Amino acid sequence: MRADAHISVARANVRAGQITRHVAQKLESGRAYAISTGLGMPRTWPFATSAVLEGFAKGLAETEGLADAAARLRTATSEARAALAAACDRLVERVLSDATLVGLLLADDALHVMSVGPGRVYVQREGKPKRLTAREEQKGGLLSARPSISSTPVEPGDLVLAGSVTAFSVGAVARAVSVLTEDPTTSPSILGSVLTDPAAAAGVGAAAVVLRVR
Repeated sequence: MRADAHISVARANVRAGQITRHVAQKLESGRAYAISTGLGMPRTWPFATSAVLEGFAKGLAETEGLADAAARLRTATSEARAALAAACDRLVERVLSDATLVGLLLADDALHVMSVGPGRVYVQREGKPKRLTAREEQKGGLLSARPSISSTPVEPGDLVLAGSVTAFSVGAVARAVSVLTEDPTTSPSILGSVLTDPAAAAGVGAAAVVLRVR
């Protein structure tokens, strides 16, 4: 299964500068994606999210031949947590850094999702969205929150919208609905910008992954 995809990232404003708080990465030629948001002190955000993405990618690579998608996501998430914990051990900080994780994997005509901490994933079919992440979002990230996993069948034409909580502000969602109502075939690149532009304007930053299954 393949999908046309686009990743959109907006940096967060911190004092007089900008820092990358939210990140997203494509893996396995577009069959897998990881999204992470840094928690804690701003200076640790890039450090923490880099460790999470590296660990997640390592876990997927180690289970490349495994048919069980849920097991692959569990392993990848465990590796992400281990990488983050090891990275934090090298920091001289009184408050530990943490980071969220949303992992996506397309396999066996289904979308599999594992999330830890705040994050959003929706699948839209014929204008009807289905949320795959819990409505009661956990506080904290990989070092403190419990992972949740879900999956749903997908078919050509389905639209997947995933990202940080900041990518799904009231304004961003309203604009995305308006754009899709006007043109249901709107490209993932345009939708990605629609989701992250309000967060960029507000200075909070965001990361979004938009997939159109084909």
